[in-house]
Amino acid sequence: MRVRGGGNPGRNGGRQGDLYVEVEVERDAELARDGENIKSNVTIGCTDAILGTAVKIRTVDGAVELKIPAGTQPGTTLLMSKRGVPRLGNPNLRGDHLVKVNVKIPVKLSPEERQKFEELRELSSEQVKVK
Repeated sequence: MRVRGGGNPGRNGGRQGDLYVEVEVERDAELARDGENIKSNVTIGCTDAILGTAVKIRTVDGAVELKIPAGTQPGTTLLMSKRGVPRLGNPNLRGDHLVKVNVKIPVKLSPEERQKFEELRELSSEQVKVK
């Protein structure tokens, strides 16, 4: 960025030079900018993906509750409309905040958890068929 006349005075009483300012924006660990849109990730458990839940999401304006619907699949992207970056020159228009949902599948189950999942499998109408 150039600031005219903001630099040092010129030699022998010459006119003042320009000041050049370099701005470096630090990347955020949670939020990524894509134009006017913001992207982030959230990780939920498999039970919450099946039944649905609500989670707090950090946005550019602070924490906002996001409802994750029942049956959300891993990798689903949910949209928080008008929660992105304000448009340059028109702050009334904003981008969106896109949240990618990651689902954590447990690696180890207690004997009781395993039993409950086995019971659920017996009740489930979704059977995987090998072709």
